[in-house]
Amino acid sequence: MTDACAICTGTLGPVILKIAEPDRFERHVGIAADGYRRAWIACEDCGSATDVYSDGGRRRLADIASGYYEVDFSGSSIAAKFERVMSMPRSESDNAHRVDRVLWFLEEWGFASRNGGPVRVLDIGAGTGVFLAKFLEQCATRGLQIDAVGVEPDPKAAEHLRSLRRFRVVEGLFTPQLGLSDFSLCTLNKVLEHIPDPIGLLGTIAHALSPQAGVLYVEVPDVLTAHCRPASDNVLGALHHHLYTAEGLMRLAHRAGLETLQINRVFEPSGKISFGAFLASQATVQRLAGGQ
Repeated sequence: MTDACAICTGTLGPVILKIAEPDRFERHVGIAADGYRRAWIACEDCGSATDVYSDGGRRRLADIASGYYEVDFSGSSIAAKFERVMSMPRSESDNAHRVDRVLWFLEEWGFASRNGGPVRVLDIGAGTGVFLAKFLEQCATRGLQIDAVGVEPDPKAAEHLRSLRRFRVVEGLFTPQLGLSDFSLCTLNKVLEHIPDPIGLLGTIAHALSPQAGVLYVEVPDVLTAHCRPASDNVLGALHHHLYTAEGLMRLAHRAGLETLQINRVFEPSGKISFGAFLASQATVQRLAGGQ
């Protein structure tokens, strides 16, 4: 059981939500309802929340990441989910709105140019591929050339992504050993909450950005979820380690050597409450401030 916030290193304090029964991922690994205890505990400093077990439940879930989609899409397929979500009306699609946010920022802040070469994009935790596919479609309508790479650790999801033939796919966890660098845009959509050590991952990703013209878009669940959504909500599930505040996300970025250019609370069509933040290196901030 931890007593420190992995986001800002502050002290964990009050319990903001107790979870009374195992979710489907916990049941999959044999965690029983009898004697079950799990709680979301707030940080006294940044206000973010940590998902805390009082027993060895977390260890039993450690290996499920490699078979995440086997449990999540039981009875269906990743391809079927991809087609269903891609065909959603724009008003109902979280990803369509996410693409709009990212493209608006790239164009407003001068990270995208029709006159330059392709914009290099890295999507970490590409999942079903919906975000990157919609992003590429919208870029094409704007005349933007994109060189895109999706990184995905789940073997079934990576196989599905390769079958799309829309972008290059790298199967595995994102590490420096992959040799991926010099990207104008990196995206980390609903991934960071799955990571027990978010500072380690964010610091590694910072090195994948173009040194003077790279931006990272991070989207994470908002701590308001614990107050506004039922305890059975997927966002409050056992595979998530943290719920964020704006303060917590900004502190985490700073610890990773990144500056926050913009952060917004987002109420998504699906009912999720999230924070979306654009982060960049000091060198990129200096270039923006100098009007270069």
